Amino acid sequence: MSLLPPTRELLSYLQKNPSARSQIAAPPNATVLYAGEFMRPMWKDLEALKRTNPAFASKQMLPDVLARILCPGQPHPNLLAWVKALDALAPWKENGFIAWRALSGIFAANAVGSVSFAIGSKVTKDDKVFAATELPVLLRNTKVDPVTRDILAYYQRCVQTGERAINFGFTAG
Repeated sequence: MSLLPPTRELLSYLQKNPSARSQIAAPPNATVLYAGEFMRPMWKDLEALKRTNPAFASKQMLPDVLARILCPGQPHPNLLAWVKALDALAPWKENGFIAWRALSGIFAANAVGSVSFAIGSKVTKDDKVFAATELPVLLRNTKVDPVTRDILAYYQRCVQTGERAINFGFTAG
């Protein structure tokens, strides 16, 4: 693995700053996880839904949370800007993907209550943070509710059997 210095800096920052890690969380019952695409990337559909549906506006995706976490004295003003800068590094799988996995794992570990999902097609452990990190972390998270656990069991079966076109979502509450 060839982590570049900027990626190592972010991972080191996260390791040394438990207060930053604890902020990588949505309020109870407001976590939204997504992966893949349906007609377009799922995150684009979710952003549109947040703008047009008042009931969904209180839900929070990882980028919403990262944008609020300031990083004084660091190379970027907030965690979202930092991880987006790593997206430009090559090889992406060993830098941007690793950074998103770290942040997503923390986000999933900090989820409480019901979790909403938008999982589309092209979802594999090799290519999607949801399958590689968020799903296994959420399966270990004892703070999520029983409905979330049922949905996770379905997603786990899909990933284990190699089903790439999951195309199943759920909005909690």
